[in-house]
Amino acid sequence: MLPRREFIKGATALAAGAFGMRNWPLALGADARPLRVAAIVTEYRPWSHADVLVGKFIQGLKLDLTPSWTPIPVRAMYVDQFPENDISRALSRQYGFPIVNSIAEAILDDRGEIAVDAVLLVGEHGKYPENERGQQLYPRRRFFEETVRAFQKAGRVVPVFIDKHLAPRWEDSKWIYEKAKELKIPFMAGSSVPLAWRRPWLEIPLGTPMGEALSVGYGGLESYGFHALETLQCMVERRRGGEVGVVAVQCLENEAVWEAMRAGRFSRDLLAAALSRNDPRIEGDFEARCPKPTAYLVEYADGFKATCLMLNGLARQFLFAARLIGDTGLVSTQFWLQEPTFGHFDYLANAIMTLVRTGQSPYPVERTVLTSGILSTAMDSRFENHRRVETPDLRIPYQAVDHALGAYRHPLAANARHGGWIDLFNGHNLDGWRENRFAHEPRWEVLEGVLIARGGQGYLATLEEFEDFELFTEVRITDSGAWHGNSGIYIRCQPHLDRGQEFPPGYEVQCDHNDANNYSGSIYNLGVPGARAPKPKVKDGDWFTLRVLARGDHLQSWVNGDPAADCHDPKNRFTRGYVLLQQHHKTGVVEFRQIRIRRLDAPKAP
Repeated sequence: MLPRREFIKGATALAAGAFGMRNWPLALGADARPLRVAAIVTEYRPWSHADVLVGKFIQGLKLDLTPSWTPIPVRAMYVDQFPENDISRALSRQYGFPIVNSIAEAILDDRGEIAVDAVLLVGEHGKYPENERGQQLYPRRRFFEETVRAFQKAGRVVPVFIDKHLAPRWEDSKWIYEKAKELKIPFMAGSSVPLAWRRPWLEIPLGTPMGEALSVGYGGLESYGFHALETLQCMVERRRGGEVGVVAVQCLENEAVWEAMRAGRFSRDLLAAALSRNDPRIEGDFEARCPKPTAYLVEYADGFKATCLMLNGLARQFLFAARLIGDTGLVSTQFWLQEPTFGHFDYLANAIMTLVRTGQSPYPVERTVLTSGILSTAMDSRFENHRRVETPDLRIPYQAVDHALGAYRHPLAANARHGGWIDLFNGHNLDGWRENRFAHEPRWEVLEGVLIARGGQGYLATLEEFEDFELFTEVRITDSGAWHGNSGIYIRCQPHLDRGQEFPPGYEVQCDHNDANNYSGSIYNLGVPGARAPKPKVKDGDWFTLRVLARGDHLQSWVNGDPAADCHDPKNRFTRGYVLLQQHHKTGVVEFRQIRIRRLDAPKAP
């Protein structure tokens, strides 16, 4: 290794006001110059973070089915260390960007003005010391300090991205975060894991009441522990009330982890649900198969508790599971990294490019700030005999946001989505659905590829919202009592937890062949012209197809291909929401053989 130089000691005070700092000006318009970035990296070798992330800006990226593209090239690069297998110099010659001797040179032109539209700080990999707590001391704060110094010289700022956690030590992470706020730097940080594919598809709706959550990771307790904690945080931040921050963290190791589980500090059932998503699936006595686990126990300011488990020798993927209040089952998923090509880095690069174009981080940087603090505190707890460490600095509130930048949300994502159609029912289990029980005790099960519900009033609800869409399903309704078959499909619906309220808000597309006021295909009780469907050419016990088209205030349906409802809701009451499958009568049975949906409002891929 050839270190570029030692850290410049005696850094001057960083006071924004003295330099008259200006906010970043967005370069838009027909005659605006092309956007460019400065890349500041520790080292650039094959499969390093510089390669798999900055390489997307140099050589182009690919989002599933879209062609490779390079919309924002690198203007200049600063490399801190050059290993024997360095490729930065070869790329410099091939693509025509210079490798410069200082961070300031990468950011500023000869006149001392900012010559780039964003700065990428990738402080991962390379030969750097490790402290007594097991933290690799990558120079992320030094990179950021020198970037700020360049901004101050020029008198203005541009967006900054920091790869992974802000810094190994919390005091450095806190300084970086507060300095970015002080100078009003458009700031984004974190890894690619929250943007990765999720198998099965899972995004917890914003504002969902959550009872407990757990993530599983593997690898280095600090280096990969960040990814496992980020897996956890990007999901639990969506709970009701938003994120409020963390009040305490504790690290446990070895048998103390399983003792904590048996004492109820985290749920074995929840861990089993997460491990069921590992490939291959992990079942049975996993405690005996993992004698040296590590757990990070996280206590939030609102009383919520979550656990991050590092299960080396057992798990080989990043896994997540949660108990959602009001649901009968657990939700769980694997964050799939598309190994060995690691396509999730394309999605992170695309998100960074969104930061560069808009001047705003597409998701809150506070997620990374909080996760950086949790990880640093966990390393402290481990070093200090596994004591519980209170964290007054980590009461960092923020609100999670929805965005379409992750591989799991991308309109052309290849995660079992072909031709724009999404299979809501996989033919095997209830993955992707939430179960709410109301009157009686309904039971949903899958038998020989058919989704069957019986036993009383209840719903299955998707975990994904839809706005304008086309839905297609095969349905059969029957009843063993004096009733006729009765079910329905709610669209643009908001599931509720009030067990005394029968009908959740949303449109219901009726499934009842004998209700003269609302035959199958009717938009139930909407009361506008065209909402009532004619009597269908189908009877109880017959399979039939139901097609629904929702575009703006225009709602249409077809039963076995015949037109049913065709109406407009002048009040446009429900514009976006979830799909719910209804089970109604206690003696009734409803069956679904396939359920698929196609968005009509999906954004086009770049």
